[in-house]
Amino acid sequence: MSEAEHKQMAGDAQAATMAMATGTVESVDAGTGKITIAHGPVEALKWPAMTMAFKASPEQVASVKPGQKVEFEFESKGMDSTITRIAPMK
Repeated sequence: MSEAEHKQMAGDAQAATMAMATGTVESVDAGTGKITIAHGPVEALKWPAMTMAFKASPEQVASVKPGQKVEFEFESKGMDSTITRIAPMK
């Protein structure tokens, strides 16, 4: 692999990707500003179903509670994922 190809791959890995998912809120931590969600597969990122913590705004943290089923959009960049929109499922 050339140096240019290596740099391109590294740049692609750092690019932010928007994705959508549904899941169940496992926990909410206002102190750290994180919502832990057990979510289904995320095809946009080729992720299997898993449970993970997402960064969230204080308003988003206050809007959900453990056990609640939600649909959400998030931005993933490297190992950081930040919720951009979250809503209870109907």
